[in-house]
Amino acid sequence: MLQDEVGSLARIQVKEQQALIDDIKTLSKSLSGVAITMSRPAKYSTFQKSDHYRWRELFAIYVQSSVFFSTNEADHGSRDSTAAANKLRWFQDEVVRKKIASKFKLPASHKSLLKFIKINIDLLKNLKFQEINKQAIIKILKKFDKRTNFGAGRKFPELILSESIISESIARAVCQQLTQDLVKIVPQLEDYACPICSDICWRPIRFDCQHLLCIRCTIILQRQRPKALCPLCRDDVIMKADVDNIDKELSKFLKKNFRKEVLTKQIQNETEYGKERFGILYTHPSESSCCIQ
Repeated sequence: MLQDEVGSLARIQVKEQQALIDDIKTLSKSLSGVAITMSRPAKYSTFQKSDHYRWRELFAIYVQSSVFFSTNEADHGSRDSTAAANKLRWFQDEVVRKKIASKFKLPASHKSLLKFIKINIDLLKNLKFQEINKQAIIKILKKFDKRTNFGAGRKFPELILSESIISESIARAVCQQLTQDLVKIVPQLEDYACPICSDICWRPIRFDCQHLLCIRCTIILQRQRPKALCPLCRDDVIMKADVDNIDKELSKFLKKNFRKEVLTKQIQNETEYGKERFGILYTHPSESSCCIQ
């Protein structure tokens, strides 16, 4: 009888998981409208760019908060509902402190933020529901053992409380779906950083080993280290790279999604080149001011 009841709980959880994943897909579609597109009117496109950066900032805080799971060595693994609630509260406080919500320009962004918070709250409730039911089953088994001395409390959990029936993997599955869907729409800068300078990998050079460096760091390596190896896999590919190794598709992607960072890196590269060619007193045109008397 208890096993049948637990089976019913498992079916409820599967239904809840699917509902959360459907909510994430709906949120993804909504955020797709916020993503930068060049086909919109200029004013609306400006709002999109602004909101795009706000969403990137928001997701960076969310990843840092590690609401349901942590990859840090100190607290690696799943969080219980109490710890998750504290982390979610920290995330919300940070969003408020940095006034991210008030900086959104598009109505769709405000609606999507509420939806995003709701998904996390629903996931937290689901986690709490799992914990309550698991604890209830354990108490029932303990009481049963006291009356019968059958030892069911030791054997039953192996069969019933496994992840296949009372699943603690729902939070993991939903979080993976959340990351998978939303990061595609609002990519994070650290995923496209040059491993040497840590800036955006502008004009990315893709070596034969398939690793990437920005063009500036590649040139420096080629000049300073005639026998330079790939800093990630130590393969002898640096000196073989030339202009044909520029990943043009990735360059377009970076320019579309990280306009500010690309412009900053481009100015830095041009400034360094100018100093090499004209001397250390060279200044980039963007830093010059013209005053007409």
